[in-house]
Amino acid sequence: MRTRLMCAAGAFSLLLAAGCGAGAADDGQIRTAAVVSSRAQEVYDEIQALPPAGQRAKAVQLASEEGELTVYTSLTDNVADAVGKAFEKQFPHIKVSMFRGNSETILQRILQESQARKLGADAVESDFLEMSSLDSQQALARYTGPGQALVAPSSRFPDWMADRFNVFLPAWNTDLVKPADVPRSWEALADARYKGRITLEPTDSDWYANVTHYWLTHGKTQAQVDDLWRRIVANSHVTKGHTTIMALLGAGQTPLDSMNYTYITEQARLKGAPVAYRLPDGTNPLPAFPRPNGVGMLRGAQHPAAAWLFYDWMLHEGQKVLVSLHMTPSTKVPGDTSLQGIHLVPFDVKELTDPDTDWDKKYDQQLRGVASAQGGH
Repeated sequence: MRTRLMCAAGAFSLLLAAGCGAGAADDGQIRTAAVVSSRAQEVYDEIQALPPAGQRAKAVQLASEEGELTVYTSLTDNVADAVGKAFEKQFPHIKVSMFRGNSETILQRILQESQARKLGADAVESDFLEMSSLDSQQALARYTGPGQALVAPSSRFPDWMADRFNVFLPAWNTDLVKPADVPRSWEALADARYKGRITLEPTDSDWYANVTHYWLTHGKTQAQVDDLWRRIVANSHVTKGHTTIMALLGAGQTPLDSMNYTYITEQARLKGAPVAYRLPDGTNPLPAFPRPNGVGMLRGAQHPAAAWLFYDWMLHEGQKVLVSLHMTPSTKVPGDTSLQGIHLVPFDVKELTDPDTDWDKKYDQQLRGVASAQGGH
């Protein structure tokens, strides 16, 4: 994770350096980028200078004149498609373009376009780490609209806010793993009975970091934690992509995912797959980590009013769209049962953004079986 943050910092440092000390050949591009950024901020300020009750109407007016909105998102295809269609249905004068990719791709694309001074995104909706990276590099503009009051303070960040949570829990095939054999603790994944039965996802370093931190702050020694991870890895094989590992689980090709997002499991279950993350009584005793994922508007947006409107919409009407797709919203939505029976513990924001740690590297070392030889965590 630190690696991704460092890449982000380097890219934006180059951009800032170019803006301050570029030669005459770049003056036109720099001025164009500065004008776009300045104009976007003026629009954001114009909307947010109004009383809260009048901001949405002003944004709709200006966004309808812009007529376009481009969103870069790491939402899965079906969710991104539903969000885009719902927004267009409510605001038919605004044509929505949704570019979907994994969170790392989203971050890299924004950075590359920023360096080229050809930013394509107006708004971004992506994972916690990538949003934090964009925030730290001042790529995002501040939203002070009425939607912020709906989000808990712990889920508000300087220039972005959580609009949803990805909840980390194991998932299992109910035909292959009976209720008595379901893991009832994260430590259980190290049991010999799961030898060869667990699927790990190779980018789940945030899950690895949270479980590690939880163990260390709940009485385990570093040696005990190291031993647990060695045994979990020994029980497992690795497959890329949470949607892919869920498809394999639902098809009965694998019995147990060490961790998947609960909404992916629930969506598969409702389509008829024999999968679960809750016990038959509707509960799950494991500590579940809710990772905040969020929405932001770009400082250099070509369509800033539409970006502001999308941000505000995601914290209002968009929440209902997420709930309809069995995702966990960041605000209180009637009918939301995504956290029912789940034992939530805080997601460790501080540890994952600590510049002195690199959980990507540590997790990769664990998967390669060499973490213990390199000095622990």
